[in-house]
Amino acid sequence: MTATTELKKNTLGPWQIVFFVIAAAAPLTSMLGGATGAIAIGNGAGTPGAYVIAGIILLLFSFGYSTMSKFMTSSGAFYSYIAHGLGRPLGVGSALLAVVSYTAIQLALYGLFGFFANDLVKSHLGADLPWYLYALLAAALVQFLGMRGAELNGRFLGFFMAAELLILLIFDIAVVLRGGGPQGLSLQPFMPATVFHGAIGVSVMFALASYVGFEATALYREEARDPERTIPTATYLAVGVITVFYALSSWAVVVAHGVNAAAGAAAKDSANFWFTVNTQFAGAFSTSVMSVLLVTSIFASILAFHNALTRYLYSLGREGLLWEALSHTHPIYASPYKAGWLQSAMALAGILLFTVLRADPFLVVFNWMSALATIGIVGLQLLVCASIIRFFQRDRRGQGLGTTLVAPVLAGLGLLYALYLVISNLPILSGTDSPLVRSFPVLLLLVLLAGVGASYWIRNNRPELYQRFGALLDEV
Repeated sequence: MTATTELKKNTLGPWQIVFFVIAAAAPLTSMLGGATGAIAIGNGAGTPGAYVIAGIILLLFSFGYSTMSKFMTSSGAFYSYIAHGLGRPLGVGSALLAVVSYTAIQLALYGLFGFFANDLVKSHLGADLPWYLYALLAAALVQFLGMRGAELNGRFLGFFMAAELLILLIFDIAVVLRGGGPQGLSLQPFMPATVFHGAIGVSVMFALASYVGFEATALYREEARDPERTIPTATYLAVGVITVFYALSSWAVVVAHGVNAAAGAAAKDSANFWFTVNTQFAGAFSTSVMSVLLVTSIFASILAFHNALTRYLYSLGREGLLWEALSHTHPIYASPYKAGWLQSAMALAGILLFTVLRADPFLVVFNWMSALATIGIVGLQLLVCASIIRFFQRDRRGQGLGTTLVAPVLAGLGLLYALYLVISNLPILSGTDSPLVRSFPVLLLLVLLAGVGASYWIRNNRPELYQRFGALLDEV
């Protein structure tokens, strides 16, 4: 069969891309995990307001991101944007940083999947198996599905995304219909006095971490129908839907426990913080379904990130920064299947490494790797904001100041604050005060600088390759 390098065109509409993005964000997992942590140690009952703040920051980011996407022609996402705004060296550095960050989040999710899958099987069947067996099974299924193209994956993710959003919505509606908990229904969780009470920064940090993956809309540009309209629409829809569900569901669980009691309940029994009130308001069967959907939510997120990282590797292969074979697409499914095999091999190596090290799947694999990924991805988002400003500073291309300057400046300030919060609160986010974890910001900076250094080496020794990288637009 003849190798091709073309992805399947005109395949994805805006909602199918939204499925990838929301599945990556894993709303059910984010609520049962991130929201609980924010309520327990952040601003307590004001956590719903923190999700609104995070949503506003990322919506501002999306204005500039979507505007610049109109002038991008490849699926390179972050590194392409940064290359065209801030120059090829930072573009190469950000490409390496993106691969490390997305690989870390995938490993985190494999650890989480293994942990909760074993917990589910043990509670129903009594079998207590090592977490890595579930992780390896998930990796095999992810590779099988990922190779079969974005269209099939979009439908698959759409089903599981709808299921987890529905179970949250059932709980939300039940809380409203039954008038809330001991203090009744209240909008107090959205009031400034409540939102800005306590450790608001910690809650915003947890909230922003729950959005990781929304920026992947641009990775599907080459497979989208009418990408100039589809990518911006999908980005706005993704941020909007995620924000509404996060704010609504976190509000529902707060009022279900009672505004004054929520923080204490989350701190006392975080594992059952949601399940207890879900059983009370929506019934035991709903809670059983929720526990199953928690596992499928994590799997859907793994699959979504697999697709995203595969397209990163595909783009880097096509640019010549990695092996050219990674740009080959499947002769039947037109998927970047060789990049997919490499991505699966990277995930397998990580799972095996943590297995050999006897790392706890939740306390180490998930907590440490998700902290590493959050730093990297927020840092990349900050670089993209700067790139958008610089890109349109040279030529406005008929676009308004609101989306080319005001929005990215405001988003950049918010993300800079978020990055400060993540780094200064690493022990809280990662669950450990380990010196290794504290060194994550430095390690990621070294990754970025290594990519920049590699770019200068390429420019001096392989100038033809250097010119290929990001050469779809003006010289930068």
